[in-house]
Amino acid sequence: MTDPGNAAQVRMVAEQVAEATIKRFTQEHLLPPVKAEMPATLKLWGSIGAAVLTLVVTSGVIWGVSTLNALQITVARMDERQQQDTTGARLEKIEERLSTLEQIKRGAE
Repeated sequence: MTDPGNAAQVRMVAEQVAEATIKRFTQEHLLPPVKAEMPATLKLWGSIGAAVLTLVVTSGVIWGVSTLNALQITVARMDERQQQDTTGARLEKIEERLSTLEQIKRGAE
């Protein structure tokens, strides 16, 4: 039969070989670093926040465009009124000069 001393020595040698093999295997086959995953609720709140931010920016752009459009229309109307007022005032001045010249001519005759 087998000697218990020999069995113990064989066991020790086998354990040393196993430990060396395991160390060598782990050194050659390194595990990739563990990625930290975001919790699902955090992802959900992030997507909701992004959607709200997109909505705010979009509505701000729409408001800006509509405001500038209204401002452009207002400025165009003001410009038309100023041109009409200037034309009317110019005509009045021309009529005054003409009537003055007519009065001078009538007085000279």
